[in-house]
Amino acid sequence: MARAPHPLASSVTLTVPLWLVAVLPILLVAVVLLGWVKSSSERQQLAQLEAQAHKLSLELEAEKSRNEAYSIEAVQLQQSLTVLEAEINRLRVKAGLPRIRLVPEPSQSNPVPKPVGAPRGAGEPIDLGSLLLSLRSQVGNFAAELEATALALNNPPPPDPRPGRILRRPPSPTLARTPQNRSPDPAQFIPTGLPLLVEASLTSGFGYRTNPFGGGAYEFHNGVDFAAPEGTPVYATAAGTVSEMGWNPIFGLMVLLDHGNGLHTLYGHLASSYVEKGQQVGQSHLIGAVGSTGRSTGPHLHYTVYRYGKAVDPLPYLAR
Repeated sequence: MARAPHPLASSVTLTVPLWLVAVLPILLVAVVLLGWVKSSSERQQLAQLEAQAHKLSLELEAEKSRNEAYSIEAVQLQQSLTVLEAEINRLRVKAGLPRIRLVPEPSQSNPVPKPVGAPRGAGEPIDLGSLLLSLRSQVGNFAAELEATALALNNPPPPDPRPGRILRRPPSPTLARTPQNRSPDPAQFIPTGLPLLVEASLTSGFGYRTNPFGGGAYEFHNGVDFAAPEGTPVYATAAGTVSEMGWNPIFGLMVLLDHGNGLHTLYGHLASSYVEKGQQVGQSHLIGAVGSTGRSTGPHLHYTVYRYGKAVDPLPYLAR
């Protein structure tokens, strides 16, 4: 016997349009196709990026190889310049000229101590740009010194006068301070000893050096520098005549003495001068005072010795 439906129960019927049933599979297929196309496009972009990355990697390796080759060539050139420097100095000694340094010593700034027996690996990378600039400067210095060395070899200067050989006209009796019947001592006309009577430190020697005003460039220093307080007396290292006295763009207030026989001495960066042009002075005569005039970084005396118009290393004369 069938049960009668409850009076409160209701019947709900869900009806779906036929067009929706027909369109739904098409939408699903479209979504799948769209996802596949998008995935394919991303795969193509990824493949392109991988190809570009591979190309850049090859170019980077090629550039690295070129830089390494240039660095090796630069180091070999620097070694060749060192050998050439030694040969130039051999010729300069033969020509009677002082040795010079054309290749700067390797930089030892901030050295890192290494324990004994520690493993060794690859060296630090070379700053190729700085090395090439340094080599360019060195090559220019070599060209100038080769020409000067060749000229000195072809035209060797006569030797310095020695005691007993008078190669200049005798000075005035007041300068020589010798009796009328005696010849003046020729040794007093050869630069000897220090131009200062006080203890002074040698702050810069003869030859090529880094520019004291910065920039990292090299320049030729044609004398020696002695640091001393401003006003320190400066004395002539040999008897002679004041050939020049006045202002110079590089040496500031300076005195140039002519000692005969092709010898001259220059005293630069003076604060004051006590002689006049054409005046004859004796050895150890007071000629000026230490200053910081001209191209100078502080109070000091610049001292140069010239032989036949060419600046030479004053140290051999200082050690007489």
